[in-house]
Amino acid sequence: MSVAFTLARDLMACRIVDLSCDVTVHEKGPFETRIDVVEAADGARILCERMVGHIVPEAMGRLHADDFPDAAFLRHEMVSASAHAGSHIDAPGHYGPPEDGSRGHINDAPLEAFVGPGVTLDVTGISGWQVELRHIKAAAEASGVADYDGAIVLIHTERDKAISAEVVEELVDRGVRVIGTDADGFDGSFDKIIRRFLATGDRATLWPAHMIGRRRPYYQIERLRNLQALPATGYVVMALPVLIEGATAAWTRAVAFVPADMSTEDRTPE
Repeated sequence: MSVAFTLARDLMACRIVDLSCDVTVHEKGPFETRIDVVEAADGARILCERMVGHIVPEAMGRLHADDFPDAAFLRHEMVSASAHAGSHIDAPGHYGPPEDGSRGHINDAPLEAFVGPGVTLDVTGISGWQVELRHIKAAAEASGVADYDGAIVLIHTERDKAISAEVVEELVDRGVRVIGTDADGFDGSFDKIIRRFLATGDRATLWPAHMIGRRRPYYQIERLRNLQALPATGYVVMALPVLIEGATAAWTRAVAFVPADMSTEDRTPE
């Protein structure tokens, strides 16, 4: 039996947990997401009337929509969206100019950073608006998590907590390059960040977890789902970024491979 076959067999024996959310139509806020659909019946007509002449000039007027079964072909979706729509990964360049002089583009990121042992830190039920270092330490102690080196750390917040800069510093100190959350962003919602700045005048309130990435490069995964379906440790995360030229973020279809014999006790997908 080959090494590749054994690896594939062991991997496919796992329960695969989808950690991602869709890129969906979003009309509110500064970054609109729009999905325009060309139905299959229209696709056949468009191909024959507009496209075929550019592909095979002599086919113009000789290939018709009715030549296709049901006169239907090429349903198509045109997506206009930020690279931060849906589940996505932020690279260091997203946080501002990296201090090391690099571009900080997502396509420069090493792929091996996005495949590794997973650690789930469950901080659901905490009070306050952000996850603080004491919450992380309590969650780790409760789950018996002691080693973070090389791990992809996923913070389960029930989607409504920011991640404090102290948490990011601690995890990076301990060898973590990729940190994920089920919240929409690491620093909370834009309106709350801006209001906090207006109330205090403190520039340190402006996206502090993001700003760490300028001097200490790390990758954020935002808008994850189904973290409640994961054990604390013992599983593998794969969250490869889509290649987008010149971008500092990219969509990901993040998944976790959980050994079939590991129990999550009534944890069901959201």
